Amino acid sequence: MSDQRIKLPPSPPGKPITGHLSAFRNYPIQFMLDSAEEYGPISMFKLLNKKIYFLNDPELIRHVLQVNHKNYHKSPGYKPLRALGGMGIFTSDGELWVKQRRLYQPAFSAKRIENYSQTVIDQTAELVEDWKAKAAAGEVINGSRDMMKITLSIISETLFSTRIKYESEMWEAITYALEWISDRALRNPFVWPEKWPTAANQRFRNSVAVLDAVVYDLIEQRKSDPNPPEDLLQRFMDPDGDLEGFDAKALRDEVMTIFLAGHETSANVLMWALYEIARRPEIQTKMQAEIDAIGKTQLAYADIRYLTYVSHVLSEVMRLYPPVWHLGRQNLSDDQLGDYPLPAGSHVRISPLVIHRNAKYWDNPNTFNPDRFEKEPEPFTFIPFGSGPRLCAGRNFAMMEMVLILAGILQQFTISSANEKDLEIAPLMTLRPDGDVRVRVVGR
Repeated sequence: MSDQRIKLPPSPPGKPITGHLSAFRNYPIQFMLDSAEEYGPISMFKLLNKKIYFLNDPELIRHVLQVNHKNYHKSPGYKPLRALGGMGIFTSDGELWVKQRRLYQPAFSAKRIENYSQTVIDQTAELVEDWKAKAAAGEVINGSRDMMKITLSIISETLFSTRIKYESEMWEAITYALEWISDRALRNPFVWPEKWPTAANQRFRNSVAVLDAVVYDLIEQRKSDPNPPEDLLQRFMDPDGDLEGFDAKALRDEVMTIFLAGHETSANVLMWALYEIARRPEIQTKMQAEIDAIGKTQLAYADIRYLTYVSHVLSEVMRLYPPVWHLGRQNLSDDQLGDYPLPAGSHVRISPLVIHRNAKYWDNPNTFNPDRFEKEPEPFTFIPFGSGPRLCAGRNFAMMEMVLILAGILQQFTISSANEKDLEIAPLMTLRPDGDVRVRVVGR
């Protein structure tokens, strides 16, 4: 197809050469929200000579993520992420992704998730004791750091059978690595190649080295274990049946992907949950009433079925602040999106955050209202874990973890905000607040 002869979607006003680069680089979320509101189901924005089809319609999203998913691979925008996570399951495609998915599936069975829940409960109890001591000393709690610590500790203990302690240098390394990746993937095409010896690239390599040291230490410990546990790490190294294990580089990539995606996303949701709940005592009271009605001093996996409102609160957090807030795809062959032909090799962008805030599908979309989840959202209007065949393999694990952590905290404490100003969204590869979430806690 020739771009000069095909029908193109409407496009916001842009610059002659750079197109929408400035707006997208400086205000990516607001730019996409404005584009969706102004132009509806499908629009186009240009970053230099690259045309991007932006989808804001559940049927178009269904088409790309489910109906014709085999025609859509990860976009080139994921290339900077591969500098950190390699070809792990989050960035891979095709046969490699199929192999990875088959290796992952047993680790997230219903029985395994139930078994993992005890680790979540135990570590939440440790967090509660730490917060009691801090509250007694009059300290303000850094919710952002503590949510990162507990989710990393849980993911490493459940999937790798080793508890990784979250050090401050790991926080700095992950934060800078995500900033570096986001700058290249989202905002700035005018950057020096990754291998050039610039200060930014050197700092990125140093950050990766910090994380690599943790990952390789984990792998080497396992190799020397004469009686290795039957966990996901061991399945990567020595799978059953007709599957082959990973070589050294692929094993590193997969462990790094879990190490990052497995705790960063859940931690971000919990940060935002603490932030919103601390400012809304009426919602907190309703959550505590539901938790108290269970009548236990310590929650158990079976209690999740009774924590409906807690789950709704987390869903509302993920609606407003989906940790993976944008998805990029590129079609392998020609396609049709609504009224618009799509030449092979076109770039498609989907934003869970934007479809989650579409007033056509959500009443008062910018209002925090967990009660809206008393009824099921329309299909493909709520996609915090993606959708279609690439629906996040760990979604049930993540929901179990987040429900039990949040309920365990509110069972013991009433929390209030200690932030001096409202926090804004920091649109990195994941959706963090632009500062630490700080709370005060009072024992109940």
